Amino acid sequence: MSAIILNTPKDEVIGASLYVPVSREDLYEVLLDVRSFPRWAPGVRRVEVVEGPVGRGMVSEWEVSALGVRRKISSVLVEAEPPSLLRWSYDDPVRGWGECSIRERGSGALVSFATEVEPEDPGLASLTRAASFRNAARAHLKRCLGRLGRLVSGDDGRIRVGPLERV
Repeated sequence: MSAIILNTPKDEVIGASLYVPVSREDLYEVLLDVRSFPRWAPGVRRVEVVEGPVGRGMVSEWEVSALGVRRKISSVLVEAEPPSLLRWSYDDPVRGWGECSIRERGSGALVSFATEVEPEDPGLASLTRAASFRNAARAHLKRCLGRLGRLVSGDDGRIRVGPLERV
């Protein structure tokens, strides 16, 4: 008897969640301030708002460094619903989307980050689909969220980082 193994599509979304003992309004304001990302997201070197006011429709340029390669990535904030949702798109040289949803949880806030990216370069696109890359990206996101939690809570020991919790 032979076995048939069906390959099921992988979950291409990279995500993680953070509980932090601050109000969701305070957390939302920190996340809306894209220029502050280099303070808590290693690999983000610089963020510049290039068009529009901070908020929905804002276009920003991100200088990021990954695997020793620096790139500039364009992003548009396509949704901004205070204090619960930010959604953006990526374009050139990486296409994709990202989402940050925030909800009250006890005496703090739970924020869930999810993103899906597809580099235009075929070699990099193949690399990003590898399980080892996706695991490393999730681990990096969790480290970033830990830094964000310590930044917004004044290093409160009650922050928790874990797997993506969808709202």
